Amino acid sequence: MPGRDKPLIRCYSLSDSPHQKDYYRVTIKKEKAPPDKPDVPHGAGSSYFADVVKEGDILNVKAPTGHFFLDMTKTNPVVLIAGGVGITPMLSMANAIAASGSKRETWFFFGVRNQREHIHKSELEKLAAENNNIHLHVCYSKPSEKDVKDRDFHHEGRVGIELLKELLPSNNFEYYLCGNGAFMKSISDGLEAWGVPDKDVYFEAFGPATVKKKAAVPTPAETTHLAKINVTFGRTGKTIRWEPSVGNLLEFARSQGVKIDSGCCAGSCGSCVVAIKSGDVDYLKKPDAQPDAGTCLTCVCRPKNDLVLDA
Repeated sequence: MPGRDKPLIRCYSLSDSPHQKDYYRVTIKKEKAPPDKPDVPHGAGSSYFADVVKEGDILNVKAPTGHFFLDMTKTNPVVLIAGGVGITPMLSMANAIAASGSKRETWFFFGVRNQREHIHKSELEKLAAENNNIHLHVCYSKPSEKDVKDRDFHHEGRVGIELLKELLPSNNFEYYLCGNGAFMKSISDGLEAWGVPDKDVYFEAFGPATVKKKAAVPTPAETTHLAKINVTFGRTGKTIRWEPSVGNLLEFARSQGVKIDSGCCAGSCGSCVVAIKSGDVDYLKKPDAQPDAGTCLTCVCRPKNDLVLDA
């Protein structure tokens, strides 16, 4: 971006079926300053796309990656649950099911405040109208006077576990979740209480937000141990004493001027993977998918003992 000395890396979910051969589509919401903090800058990446990028521009992008995707070789029923702009990967999945001609039973729950935030409204309605196996349920938490129930939305209120219990014939589905941390924690906690096994729940977090429990705060003895650990970055030849307050290896590397690629910073996209030359790591949260043996996702782990990384 102009005016920046370092590349700005952002991860956006594909929002259309991967069966399209001539393009990839992402849908980007411009992140504005919070209403109670008007002086906070707008989102740098989303503002750049909204205000600067124009048709015909060339962008540097990486190939699609990550562990959050629908296995199209399966035919078992699925439930897609999205909050706000978290609809993007769910729409890709639903479009993929429709494009493949599959009659896979699909329940699609989408929650927003009202029609102003109803992303891809006409596309969703067309998708549901043309595919009897895709059951769309839109929830408006704060419908406006112009919003009409059963035309613009189906349920007033938020997407929640009680609605799923009311509408789904059973809990025997695979569940895919995407939205902010609070939204996904509420849904995942509800699914767990309903008896849905962890193996049947897949999610993609936006940024560091996560639906998994955070690591326990280290005890004084553990903190003392961590403070004695050395981290060596093999490529740069730097050996530095670990600083427990930094939190994760990605931030620690950045603080020492060591470049490691990153994206979601939530253990989902895999961009920050680094090979471990020696030593072990502890994960602060469970990654969406286990990295290959001998590697680690630096955004969600810290050293367990003296550590040498290929970075």
